[in-house]
Amino acid sequence: MSGGASSSSNKRSTRKSSPLMISLDDVPETVLVPAKHLSGGSVGAKIAYGADASIMVATRQPGYHSRPHLHDSEQLNYVLSGELYVFIDETGFLVKQGDVFRVPRNAVHWSWVQGTAPCVLLETHAPPLIGDPGVTDTAVALMTEAEKDTAITKVGSQWPIDIDQASVERRVVARTAAA
Repeated sequence: MSGGASSSSNKRSTRKSSPLMISLDDVPETVLVPAKHLSGGSVGAKIAYGADASIMVATRQPGYHSRPHLHDSEQLNYVLSGELYVFIDETGFLVKQGDVFRVPRNAVHWSWVQGTAPCVLLETHAPPLIGDPGVTDTAVALMTEAEKDTAITKVGSQWPIDIDQASVERRVVARTAAA
């Protein structure tokens, strides 16, 4: 080919000029939450991490409804598209595109996509939320050669069973509908 054109001009080429960066296109997708922890739907994510935090783009499909869980990571989220209900401990709220929300470290939380469109979140976790099965194998480390031997805290999720999920959801959804 002449002029340096590639045969797949619509697909971004793999480029990694530094161990500290990667194209999101080159990050493998993982099933973020196994079906056994869902009441419906699914969620896939692309995850990268460093020594002290992880970042992911997570796509929750319509009907996605997780069970309550917690992790020893603070979580900050930005809604890239769609909307979902977020429940934290005994309260909750509806978030939409452009909203930012926080889940405190070790807070019991879950979410529910009730609309017909996926909800895409940019999520950060500190320390890195990369200790769950499947995630450990697909998350991409953005580490220099000197950092590769650094001990990284790989936080995983816990799934408590003593949460009255339905009661919290009824209260939050009714309050949101009345607003």
